[in-house]
Amino acid sequence: MTVLRVVMEPGVAESQGWRRIDVYDLPATDITTVTGLYLAADIDQEFLFEHREWLGRFVFEGGRVVVNGHVQRVFLDGLTRWRKLDFRKPADLVVTRVSEHPVFAGIDPRVLLYSTGTPGRLSLEELERIGVAGFYGRGYYLDLPDGAQVIHTIGPTACPIDYVYPLGAGQVLVHGGNDLLQFASDDRGTSFLTGQVLSWLGQR
Repeated sequence: MTVLRVVMEPGVAESQGWRRIDVYDLPATDITTVTGLYLAADIDQEFLFEHREWLGRFVFEGGRVVVNGHVQRVFLDGLTRWRKLDFRKPADLVVTRVSEHPVFAGIDPRVLLYSTGTPGRLSLEELERIGVAGFYGRGYYLDLPDGAQVIHTIGPTACPIDYVYPLGAGQVLVHGGNDLLQFASDDRGTSFLTGQVLSWLGQR
């Protein structure tokens, strides 16, 4: 079975268990053996909207999709538009796990909040001291579809930033921030995130 990593980059390439493909080539691609699609955060949503019937059929028939970034065009049933969070300080951007999901198993949400230019593994205390908050996400989703399960919320108002929902026989996982794979790293102690995304998308 195949998992496609859909990006804004011409050509096709195989790497780390993915088959990387340009979004504009997606509708003409043979997906008979494809189990899941990973949509990069900078994807052309207008193009996906134009091909929403194709994409919806893939999910309804049992496919899985990870949607990254700020959804503004509803290219799949059940998606809702991203809203910017009003924040003033790091505490307004804290990521809190409210339910478990296999993609995030073993990952402490506290290590997702901060990013630094300092190489190497840092303690939570050091991250809080020198890190910049908000790279994981600075917005949220409301009006979630029926059956949606919120995975992470953001800030003291507990607005949903990550959620998953069923669509026909398939499932859609939405991450309302920067590309999830940016957070798979040895420095964070989260390098296994990539494998967990692949594993989840590989099920159908």
